Amino acid sequence: MSKVQDNLRKLTIRRLGVGPKGQGAPAVLTRTVKGEYNPAEGSFPSEVVTSYEGSGLRVNYTSYEYRDTTIKHGDFKLYMCPVLQDGTDSPVPVIADIITFDGVKCKVVNLESWNSSGIECGWKLQMRKG
Repeated sequence: MSKVQDNLRKLTIRRLGVGPKGQGAPAVLTRTVKGEYNPAEGSFPSEVVTSYEGSGLRVNYTSYEYRDTTIKHGDFKLYMCPVLQDGTDSPVPVIADIITFDGVKCKVVNLESWNSSGIECGWKLQMRKG
């Protein structure tokens, strides 16, 4: 990793983090996946729910951006930090993940990854309440 990419990633982590210089707020990413198939029973066991404590920054869409038909009134952007609050790398969010931000559960509707020469620096998520 070159110094430029390393510095960009560090800057993003610092700005989106919850720490003293960060502007981020706690965000809990919850992912639900099916358990592994059990051939003896012929079914899948109950779903496995995993939570990750990260951080992010909420930004509202402008009135101009609402002209896009995929953005509904009440949607917002959430910039997610690439590391969790414990300092480990965050899993890449996927569409339909649930993120609890500011006490409200929201669903990931769309996501854009931003990276610098292949180095993951965070994600811009389109969030929808409910």
